[in-house]
Amino acid sequence: MKTKKHAQWMRTAALLSALILTVTLTACKKEAAQPPKTPEPAPTEQTTPGQTTPPGQTTPQPGQSGQTPPGQTGQGGETAKPPEEAPIKIGQLQYTEIERTSVATAAKNAGVPTYYLPERGASDDKIDQMATSAKLLTLKYYKMTILESPEEIKPSGKVESKQEVKLRNGTGQWVTVDGKKTLYLKLDKTYIALSSDKLSEADLQTVAESLATLK
Repeated sequence: MKTKKHAQWMRTAALLSALILTVTLTACKKEAAQPPKTPEPAPTEQTTPGQTTPPGQTTPQPGQSGQTPPGQTGQGGETAKPPEEAPIKIGQLQYTEIERTSVATAAKNAGVPTYYLPERGASDDKIDQMATSAKLLTLKYYKMTILESPEEIKPSGKVESKQEVKLRNGTGQWVTVDGKKTLYLKLDKTYIALSSDKLSEADLQTVAESLATLK
C-alpha cells in the first residue's frame, strides 16, 4: 500500500511541477513579445532660427537697456558730436635763449641782416622748425608760418585777390592764392609774409603788429 501511495504522490508532484513550469514559460514569452518602453525626452525650450540667446533669456528690443538704436549715444537719444577745438587765445610769446641763438644763426645763414620775431601770438605757440635758403628765412610755428627776406617776397601761384590793410607798424596787404590768404608787409629793409590755417585774419594782423627785432 505504501508503495502504491508513494507512486501516486510522485506523479502528482511531477504534474504540479510541469504546470508551474508551463505557466512560467508562458509569462516570459508574453513579456518578451512586448517592445521595451523608451523614456520620453525631457521638454526643451525652442529658439527662433538664428537666435543666439541662451534658453530662458530674451533678446533686447530697440529702446531696452543693452541695445542702442542707430544714430543715438545711448542716453536721451542725442546724436554723438565730434569734440570741438578750444578757441585760440592770443597772448605773449616766450623765447628761450637757445631759440634766440638758433634764429640769429639761421638769419645770418639766409642772408637776412635784420630779422623780426613776433612778441604776440597763440598763447601756446612755439617755433617748431627753421629753414634757410638764398635770401629767405622760414620760421614755422605750430600755428603759423613767417617768411623773411631782404628782397621782395612774391606769391607763388595765381593771385586771386589783393586787399590793403592798415597796421600799427605800417601798411600790409592780404593776398589770396588758391583760396589761401597771406599777409605781406615790409619793416625797414626786411620783407615779411605771414600765413596760418589756425589763426583768424584779425589775430594774424595782431601778430604782424607785434613783430620786433631781438634785443
